[in-house]
Amino acid sequence: MDDKAAMSPVKGLLILLAVIVVLAGYIAAVAALHLSEAWAGFLFLLYWSMVEQARVDRLAKSIIGAFVGAGTAAMMALLPPLMGAGPGMALFLAVVLLLVYAIIMGWAPIAVNMATMIFLTVGTVPHVQANADFLQIFYGIAAGIVYFGGLALIAGALSKKKTATPAEA
Repeated sequence: MDDKAAMSPVKGLLILLAVIVVLAGYIAAVAALHLSEAWAGFLFLLYWSMVEQARVDRLAKSIIGAFVGAGTAAMMALLPPLMGAGPGMALFLAVVLLLVYAIIMGWAPIAVNMATMIFLTVGTVPHVQANADFLQIFYGIAAGIVYFGGLALIAGALSKKKTATPAEA
């Protein structure tokens, strides 16, 4: 039987309440920090929780991939004004092709992975390119890492402490 099918409605509602509290805490934190691109932290959470199962041992891969993808997307906005439209876009596209080739070849998986591609894809959406503040996107990713990663580390430590035998504690 599927675990989700076996879950009681009450347990499901309690989990939903916990999710609401955690997300409300993140929203309050980014509002207090005046972060305008809080979505980037949510995107980080989406990737890390759904693809990497929110495993702490996969956090570094998720963090580095998110920043590489967002940084590459920022190149699309930043290079053409610095180098001219043609050369700037050519350099950006060359970097993207290099990243795609690296993912095909399995090179540098800690830095070039699905998190990289997700942040690159979202970061190159025309509306994001035209309106986003890429420094704020990096802050949003960092806020998501600190908040959600921190909660996972705390939960893991509490879980280990709870399951430790009296002799181990």
